[in-house]
Amino acid sequence: MISPYPARKKWGQHFLIDSGAARRIVASAAIVAGETVVEIGPGDGALTRPLLEVARGHLIAIEIDPLRASALEEELGRAAGLTILRGDVLARPIAGWVEQAGLSLPAAVVANLPYNVATPILSRAIEERSAVSRIVATVQREVARRFVAAPGSDDYGYLSVRAALFSRGEILFDIPPGSFRPRPKVVSSVLRLIPREPPVTGSELDRVLSIASAAFQMRRKSLPNALAGIGTRQGWAEALDRCGLSARSRAEELGASDFVRLASEERRLGSECGA
Repeated sequence: MISPYPARKKWGQHFLIDSGAARRIVASAAIVAGETVVEIGPGDGALTRPLLEVARGHLIAIEIDPLRASALEEELGRAAGLTILRGDVLARPIAGWVEQAGLSLPAAVVANLPYNVATPILSRAIEERSAVSRIVATVQREVARRFVAAPGSDDYGYLSVRAALFSRGEILFDIPPGSFRPRPKVVSSVLRLIPREPPVTGSELDRVLSIASAAFQMRRKSLPNALAGIGTRQGWAEALDRCGLSARSRAEELGASDFVRLASEERRLGSECGA
């Protein structure tokens, strides 16, 4: 059922109206019996209905728009196993929403995400490895490409490094603008992300992320120059050499594992100098 309420720009709403695409998204999530499913932004219910067929009583739909949440409750609220929760999904971790619904973890996350908040939602979800088994989400194609980009590609950046540290990702297929209401000006992609444990944790992980962030803020500069604000040029040149990398390397040439090694070698050099 298409809601009579107009899309709200402040929530970046573009509702999926292509039932074939909706079923393909749900099939891509490969829901298994008894698994908890979290749908973010159900909107008019295009994904909610086919999800109900496979979730088998374990579906949570989180909707920020109170009018659409009420419309879904009126239409589907009596469906067995559907819990509709109102609010901004970013207000708490996914684990908190599942706990509120009284269901078990981990959960599969399926969503047609608003373009304006897709990146923060996905970035936080992949960091909940114990709570989220996988994510299948529709996002703007350019955003999907940044999440899975490889070193040296035009789409590669800090987001790509962060995503690679916390997940394995792939683009499954594209969806044209005509499959949405209102019609967006861009093509959308269905992105699958599988959260995983990062290779380092705690302060070491923070250091890796800080180095990658600083490097991409000055991506046109060689790494020793780009990172001079958080170390010495000579120190970074030596660390790069220990990693088998040129001192002329730029951020876009290093993969996530390279940044992990670079952080480790730079720390080791610092320890040796301080000894």
